[in-house]
Amino acid sequence: MTIIDQANMRDKIHRDRCSICEMEKSDGLHLHIGFICTECEKAIVQTDTSDPVYQEYVDKMKKNNISGIYT
Repeated sequence: MTIIDQANMRDKIHRDRCSICEMEKSDGLHLHIGFICTECEKAIVQTDTSDPVYQEYVDKMKKNNISGIYT
């Protein structure tokens, strides 16, 4: 196996699909039964709970069976 193949294999192993943006990312939070990438986690934390976008985040977490985020 070449060095490039090993690096590609390592990338594939360490990537998870974000439950919010649905993109494969390597950095983020592994919750009880889901994964949220760092970018989505920051967006959720910085969004006011009265903002309609916040409810969209909550709905996606419910859809993906992620139990609440506590800030």
